[in-house]
Amino acid sequence: MQVKGNSFTEKVYQYYQQNQQGRDTSSVTWQGMLSQAWGGALTEPEDPSQQILSDYEAWKAQQPPRNLPGSQGATEENKAYLREHYSGRLSLFERLDAADTMVEMGILSREQMLEALGMGKLQLRAIDKNTPLIRSMGPVGHDSRFDAWSDFFYAAPLMQADTLSRLFQELDGSLAFFSKKDAAAEEVRAVLGQLTHRVVA
Repeated sequence: MQVKGNSFTEKVYQYYQQNQQGRDTSSVTWQGMLSQAWGGALTEPEDPSQQILSDYEAWKAQQPPRNLPGSQGATEENKAYLREHYSGRLSLFERLDAADTMVEMGILSREQMLEALGMGKLQLRAIDKNTPLIRSMGPVGHDSRFDAWSDFFYAAPLMQADTLSRLFQELDGSLAFFSKKDAAAEEVRAVLGQLTHRVVA
């Protein structure tokens, strides 16, 4: 994830990266993190999914207006738009924006998007046993409120989706998992499957 701003999400991600690199973060406190964040509303900092969505909305409001194709669903023009506007490595908010754009295009529902990315009521997590999770290099009194963020950054499907093709793969795999409870997911999976095979990372 690229870190370009000072939203709470980006500040906590910087902290997480420092921990993963083994750097000392003992001087970082939860209250200090709250006081440093700007550029977004502090809605629910103890809930990564809700705070990330809030910070994403603040980020999106600063982006230039865009003109989506007029069609709804997985039309050729919508697919072409996605390929053109979301190329290369995507920052965290760009990943959300690509998925959110698919919602606006009618390719998937908001609930499907949130669940597929690990931000819904049921939250998928993918653990890589080859990559250790370092939660904190801080003092013994480390604030456990950071732990939910560390877990999210380490294992949420959204964090694995750093390109459009990987985003499609995460959406496809997650929708397959949830397809038993949502019959519409099969149709969405078929659409995402078509996109996945035609997008180069």
